[in-house]
Amino acid sequence: MTDVTGVVRAVAPKMLPSYSGAFARSGDLFPRYGLTTPLRLTHFLAQVLHETGGLTIGRESMSYRAARILEIFGVGKHSAAVTAAEAARLAGNDVGLAERVYGLGNSRKAKELGNTVPGDGYAFRGNGVMQTTGRGAHRRLSVACGVGDLFERDPSALTTAKYALLPALAEWAEIGGNDLADTNDLRTITRRINGGYNGLADREAWFDKVWPLLRVAPAAAWEVADIDGDMRAIQAALNAVGYSLKEDGRFGPKTKAAVADFQRTNGLKVDGVPGPVTCAALELRFAATRPALAA
Repeated sequence: MTDVTGVVRAVAPKMLPSYSGAFARSGDLFPRYGLTTPLRLTHFLAQVLHETGGLTIGRESMSYRAARILEIFGVGKHSAAVTAAEAARLAGNDVGLAERVYGLGNSRKAKELGNTVPGDGYAFRGNGVMQTTGRGAHRRLSVACGVGDLFERDPSALTTAKYALLPALAEWAEIGGNDLADTNDLRTITRRINGGYNGLADREAWFDKVWPLLRVAPAAAWEVADIDGDMRAIQAALNAVGYSLKEDGRFGPKTKAAVADFQRTNGLKVDGVPGPVTCAALELRFAATRPALAA
C-alpha cells in the first residue's frame, strides 16, 4: 500500500496534529473504501487538501470582514443574499454570520442542511476533513459510519484523530468518488462535494502536487485515466487481439480488466497495469495480427 501518510506530510507540513494522527492511524481505512489506486487516492486527497486549506482547518471560520462576507454570501453569490448593511453588522461575528447563512436566518439553506433549531448554523458549520456542513449531514454520516448519533451529538468528534477520516471516506463513497476518479473527472467530484465548482483551480493545483508523489513507476504513465494518445493506442491493440473496449483513452475498470486478462493468458504477472513488459508482449501479438487485418 502506498505511504499515504508520508505523501500528506510532504504536501501539507503544517497540518493539524489531529489530522496527522488520523492519517497515521488510518490502517485499512483506505482499502476498505476502495481507495486502492494512486488515481483514486490523489483525487480524494486533492479535495481534502482544498477543503481544509492544506489540512490546517478544523472548523470553518465565520469571522470575516464585511467585504469578504459580501464576496461569499452576498446577493447573487449565495442563497443567504446578505446585504451590505448586514455584512457591516455581521463582520467579525462568527456565530451571527453562521446563523444568518446556514441557520434559521436563511430558511432555504437551513432546510437543505437539516438545521432545525437556533444555534444549528454555528454548531454544524463546516467541519473536519471534508468540511461537513449541517445537522442533517452530521446525522447521516453518523449512521453511515456506524457510530450511532455521535457526530450529530458531538460535532467536535469529526476533527479528532480517531474519527477524522471516517466520515470523509463515507462521504466519498456516497458521491461515487472512486468511479469518478477512475475517469479522472475532477469537475464532477468537485460538484458533488461542493454543490458547484468553487475552488476548482485550487483543487486541480493540489491534484498536481499529490499525483507525482503517489504514482508508481512504471505504472504511472498509464494510471492517469485520461491519456488520449498512449492509452487509446493500448486499447486499440487490445481490441485488435480480441477485446471489445471503448477506445476513449481512459484507464477505467474495463480496460484494467482486459489488461489483466491479456497478462493471464500470456503468462505474464497479472496486475492489470500495462507496464513495459505487458506492452511489449501486446505489441508482439498486435504485430502478428497485422497481415490478417491487411488481408
